[in-house]
Amino acid sequence: MNIVAITPKTPAAAMGIQVGDDLVSINARKIKDEIDYTFYSADEELTLVIQRSGISREINISKEMDEELGIVVEPMTIRSCANNCVFCFAHQNPPGVREALNFKDGDFRFSFLHGHYITMTNMGPKQMARVVEQQLSPLYISVHVTDPGTREKMLLYGKDDHLMEKLETLTNNGIQLHTQIVLCPGWNDGEILLQTIRDLIKMAPRIESISIVPVGLTKYRDNLPDLTSYTPESAREFIRWFSERENEFKVPGFDHFVLLSDEFFILAGLAIPDNDYYGDFSMVENGVGQCRDFFNRFQASIPLLPTKLKKSTRLVFATGTLGYPFLKDTIANTLAGITNLDYDLVPIRNEWLGADTVTVTGLVSARDLVTQLRSADKPDAVYLSYRMFSEDGITLDDHTREDIEKKLGIPVYIHHEDFLEILSPWV
Repeated sequence: MNIVAITPKTPAAAMGIQVGDDLVSINARKIKDEIDYTFYSADEELTLVIQRSGISREINISKEMDEELGIVVEPMTIRSCANNCVFCFAHQNPPGVREALNFKDGDFRFSFLHGHYITMTNMGPKQMARVVEQQLSPLYISVHVTDPGTREKMLLYGKDDHLMEKLETLTNNGIQLHTQIVLCPGWNDGEILLQTIRDLIKMAPRIESISIVPVGLTKYRDNLPDLTSYTPESAREFIRWFSERENEFKVPGFDHFVLLSDEFFILAGLAIPDNDYYGDFSMVENGVGQCRDFFNRFQASIPLLPTKLKKSTRLVFATGTLGYPFLKDTIANTLAGITNLDYDLVPIRNEWLGADTVTVTGLVSARDLVTQLRSADKPDAVYLSYRMFSEDGITLDDHTREDIEKKLGIPVYIHHEDFLEILSPWV
């Protein structure tokens, strides 16, 4: 592993290790990435093999257990997924999406570091052994279905990937797992879903959660398997079916072990469940409990919100069409009571990906934002949810906040769904 930085005043700096050197091993263990480095450099007595200009040398270092060695290795390269899942979003992207969205992430290391969901089909014995040795826990597993025949049809992997054996190996060795099922009507629902849930519950509480989310389909599905999106009617029918069987899914210590994503409830026109349903809200970034979490935070902020802005101010908040009714019901009465605040909550139709099937805020594109916000009376500012942007500040269609601001000709801000933070500059 190439060394890209050395922290000053650390053991590595004191021993003359330099940027550009290669870190070959620590205590005879080969270093393949930053996780290996972090794991093996924790010991107090270290023997490093460093290579410079093709010449290797050993360096012995003594340090405190909690002392940082001081080496920064090159970033990891993400390992791709080995499947061609029938519902994979990467296969139904239009031209012009940001590059990362066309890559199918299947790397267990990024699952551990960043909570990415993986299928584990590309994990062999060496990778499994490494997860256990380094206790890379929790991991986030896209299960979708446990029945081997249905897995072959849905994942298009071409053979049995021995999912249950892998799950049992991990959970029997202390690895905690969060699991997800992308539900496709007619494929992995009904009795097949019941089997999947029963198989996973057997490993609770080492499997800590099961989340069920509806399949997302764009209008770019030419020559792809025939799939059906959930409609308000089918979402209501599924929730009814699920509720009738929920007592079968009880796990000691959990109020609700199998959780449905917010999208099911909103699509069905049903109330978002109360706090007890979501437990510790650990799956909120997977779309499970986002609405209830936002409601809680907004309610807590009400006593702190300003009652008056310093001057007449008009703000526009853009959101996806799915969450629009819930968001409107949550904030309308409170914001209406703030003097000098005039606001519009604008639901953005996802014309780019498919307005009838893609409705969530996180998949709103810059082009739809610009097209649909241009027609509005010019406000003092536009606020966009951080969910519309990648960690690097890039929209689905490869635009920045600055790009959108330039095209609209008005200030554009990214917010983190905190109205106290949003309104403070206008007081």
